[in-house]
Amino acid sequence: MLGVACGLPRDPQGTAAHVAADGARVGVVLQAPWACERDGRLAGAEVALLRRFARARGIDMSFETGGETRLLAALQRFELDLVIGGLVEDNPWSDRVGFTRPYHEDGAGEHVLAVPPGENAWTMQLEAFLAGADLAGALARGAAECGDP
Repeated sequence: MLGVACGLPRDPQGTAAHVAADGARVGVVLQAPWACERDGRLAGAEVALLRRFARARGIDMSFETGGETRLLAALQRFELDLVIGGLVEDNPWSDRVGFTRPYHEDGAGEHVLAVPPGENAWTMQLEAFLAGADLAGALARGAAECGDP
């Protein structure tokens, strides 16, 4: 109750408000079945999940593909609002960017989405969506779209 009265959770850099007004800038590490390119279009489990998230909230998204290090550095500088692509919680960037709570576990580790550091309201919106998402269905579709066995 006290947190709500104080306006918590907060985004010191205003990521949630920026995304609502201007859309989300999403960095994508191409790693099947999480994210891949097929016929010039992004596909995969996390791409599909984010498109559902955006549709449900009426927000636009722009995607930028690249290497994990470059995209996470841009996220740290608040040039991106989110980085996806099969990231796991045990990540060398964990002291420089934020991560959602793990939403899926497999042999690679506990999967997370990367968010700008300290942007708690934005992180909580993503976590609430992931908690209610059809992850098994998204992973199956991602594997089929990306050609993973």
